[in-house]
Amino acid sequence: FLHGFPEFWFSWRFQLLEFSRDYYTVAVDLRGYGDTERPAYKKDYKLELLIQDIAELIPALGYKSCVLVAHDWGGILAWRLVQSRPELVDRYIAMNIPHPKVYWKVCKSHWKQLLASWYIFMFQLPYLPELLMSCQDYIALKQLFLSMGIKNKAGFSTEVLEAFKYNFSQPGACTAAINYYRNLLNTPRHRHTEKIEKPVLVIWGDDDVAIIKRLADKHNIVATNLTVKHIPNCSHWTQQDCPDLVNQYMQEFLQNDAS
Repeated sequence: FLHGFPEFWFSWRFQLLEFSRDYYTVAVDLRGYGDTERPAYKKDYKLELLIQDIAELIPALGYKSCVLVAHDWGGILAWRLVQSRPELVDRYIAMNIPHPKVYWKVCKSHWKQLLASWYIFMFQLPYLPELLMSCQDYIALKQLFLSMGIKNKAGFSTEVLEAFKYNFSQPGACTAAINYYRNLLNTPRHRHTEKIEKPVLVIWGDDDVAIIKRLADKHNIVATNLTVKHIPNCSHWTQQDCPDLVNQYMQEFLQNDAS
């Protein structure tokens, strides 16, 4: 399980409880998050290095391949991994994160998506993003969760938000997470043109205010074995906002593929 911004492994708590009964489950902290090391320089968070982290993790856990599940920034890395290193991935489940080819294709024709991505450009600035995220006891971090239309209020209790704040407020953690974005626009366009042949499940919370739902249905241009599941009245924080439906769709996908 690969988390997104500004989370850590804990965002998969509902899925770990569900799938650990039948699978060997691992929810990792991406580089710079949680208790991982936090290299000091922007160059240390280039996409190729972040993808290599995941590629090396799978055999380090004692496996040749895995079912890869990812949300948000974890998915940005996972889409590239499953296409560049398909031997490492048996099946891929993406939540509210489009393949880069799909994202840019939609951005060219739908200004709504480009406008919704304003924060990517803001994060390119030095110092200011860290200041905005950390001021007033990280109130912007809390609002990032609460202002994006979450429906499962119990899933984002005060204790849960404090856990996210604690991890994000550790020395260097905020800059590390924002450095992902600072490298994003400098990343060369995705080189792989062949379609993904491994089974892919896209689960999409339709009330995402950062990524429009139109993107979910465009992935047939990058995947040959594709299943798309929309969740109405679900925010960007898919696996935490609607965990029961997410778990159901994951179970169906895994069982159907196994049969």
